[in-house]
Amino acid sequence: MRQPYLKALNDCRRIVIKVGTGLLADAEGFRTDMIEKLAREIQFLRSAGRQVILVSSGAVGAGREVLRRRSGFVPMADPGLSRKQALAAIGQVHLISRYSEVLAASGIHIAQLLFSARDFRDRRAYLNIGHTLNELLALDVVPVINENDTVSTEELKFGDNDMLSAACAGLFHADCLIILTTVEGFLVDGKRMGLVEHANRDLLRHAGGPTGPGSGGMRTKMEAGRLGQRVGHFTAILPGRHERPVQALFEGEDLGTLVPPLEAAQQMAARKKWILYVPGEGKLRVDAGARRALLERGASLLSAGVVACEGQFRQGDVVEILDSDDSVLARGLSSIPSSELTDLIGADKTESREAVHRDNLILDPH
Repeated sequence: MRQPYLKALNDCRRIVIKVGTGLLADAEGFRTDMIEKLAREIQFLRSAGRQVILVSSGAVGAGREVLRRRSGFVPMADPGLSRKQALAAIGQVHLISRYSEVLAASGIHIAQLLFSARDFRDRRAYLNIGHTLNELLALDVVPVINENDTVSTEELKFGDNDMLSAACAGLFHADCLIILTTVEGFLVDGKRMGLVEHANRDLLRHAGGPTGPGSGGMRTKMEAGRLGQRVGHFTAILPGRHERPVQALFEGEDLGTLVPPLEAAQQMAARKKWILYVPGEGKLRVDAGARRALLERGASLLSAGVVACEGQFRQGDVVEILDSDDSVLARGLSSIPSSELTDLIGADKTESREAVHRDNLILDPH
């Protein structure tokens, strides 16, 4: 079933690889052999003229390993935010040193980039990130990206590195996002789905949350695949413990789960990608009339249709638009700040203002 996509896969020139904490560390400690495998996989891609970006978790796990070597150190059973941030600060140095040492032995030079959600929410910073990535690739350097856990509080966190890698794929205009994980792929009723041609919300209900030390889970990986379908790139969720998962994918082996772009997908403008991927600053809940206007008429969202406003945001910030069932209908740029919008809720309809203009709005298909 996946063979018709093999040529298109091999035509992919820009690749993002994401590797999770569960593959980089286990009960025995940090796994250098996984980085050695990544070096071989990156070499394989680069030898075919492809550009590669690596998104890597593992800083907190690496920090734990460093501290375990100290006599008398007793790890916390349930570390709080400050301890996790301290572990990330310790471990990030260890992690990037391992990457630098192992990849350099294969002739691969790397650069470290650490981001928080705030860096992506700021449009100017987001564009500067793109310029930096392109410059590094022009210098034949592989960017190694991680969330900046040392400064990321809950409201500043991207969420997890599955969604960070998806955002990087959008920013990078990637042709394929490869997510390496500890499981065999996306399972439905215990059976692996080798190909998911339509990653709709009904199907995503079969996906679960984290099963190991990481913060994501199959749900976020399939959400990344769903976004990739809309933007127009492949997403491959592959078993990272396979001897050579990336090479096997491009050779046509049936492993993991492949989520191809939709046939109807068109290349999305960079600004629209930013709206789609960046973590939202707030949520707008709308009534049935506004829901119909958005979905059936492609109208702008007016303040008269907003029944609740959550979060604090400025004019131009990204917000999610939800219906009464908490289903996400759309994402867009708020035309007015939350302080003003809150005052308009329940006001006379003659005072209604534009909350989100339709040109700054992306519907979320179900």
